[in-house]
Amino acid sequence: MRAMLLAAALLAAVARIPDTAAAGSSTPGAPETCPPAAGELSAVVRLIDPSTLALADGTELRFSGLLPPSIHDIPGKAKERLHHWTPEHDARQALEHLTQSGRIRLSQDGATRDRYGRRVAHAHTEDANGMRTWLQGALVEEGHARVAPLPNRLHCLQALLQREAVARATRKGLWQNPAYAIRDARDTQTLTQLTGTFQIIEGWVVATGASRREVFLNFGRNWRWDFTAAVVLPRGGDRAALSTRLKALEGRYVRVRGWLVKRNGPFIALAGAEAIEELPEGLGSADMR
Repeated sequence: MRAMLLAAALLAAVARIPDTAAAGSSTPGAPETCPPAAGELSAVVRLIDPSTLALADGTELRFSGLLPPSIHDIPGKAKERLHHWTPEHDARQALEHLTQSGRIRLSQDGATRDRYGRRVAHAHTEDANGMRTWLQGALVEEGHARVAPLPNRLHCLQALLQREAVARATRKGLWQNPAYAIRDARDTQTLTQLTGTFQIIEGWVVATGASRREVFLNFGRNWRWDFTAAVVLPRGGDRAALSTRLKALEGRYVRVRGWLVKRNGPFIALAGAEAIEELPEGLGSADMR
């Protein structure tokens, strides 16, 4: 019961950085449709991994906005001692079950190609009766994937973050595993050890800064070794207004996510301002454990 109340509180309270247009909308200012509209019908040939399908037309589909669990989520040499990673196995089984009809419809909203030529899109499975299930939503809400936005691929981000919040609060799927715990931005030592992995991190924005290209959120007093996250400013649009909104996060408690790299201290290049979750004090994950 407590977990469900916390989940409800998160859904009501978690906010994004305000923007003039919905993330991923094809028309500025237009409302976003989530789940996205189902498009062309394709046949699934096989499952390549928990986030990629081979289709009958010879193309591969990579699910937009998701990162399923993988043994590579374990940093360093620790993974070499593992022969089985339960969260990855469970995610694969879940996707096999969802796609057992062999019928899938791809959404054209936000669809693109990655550098390997794979189609990147939202998708719906379809059973023999024409009933459809939004794959991204189903995998996230059952705890079989984390939300992992990429630049310019933010369609339905908020809808997925809401589903993830409930799955995490109710400890579904991968959220039972400490490898996927939300990290404390102050724990620089642990973050450094996790370099090269995708992480979700919470903390107080101690200071902000900016260059001609980026706005920086500093989670410690010294950016040379403390954790920092950054948003690249777009070439078009109102760069000044976005920079001002981001700088207004100083003194706020936020959640960010992305791939940890070493850039002075631990560093994440964020997919966009829309991917920053501002959390009311007391609703951070540390308070829910």
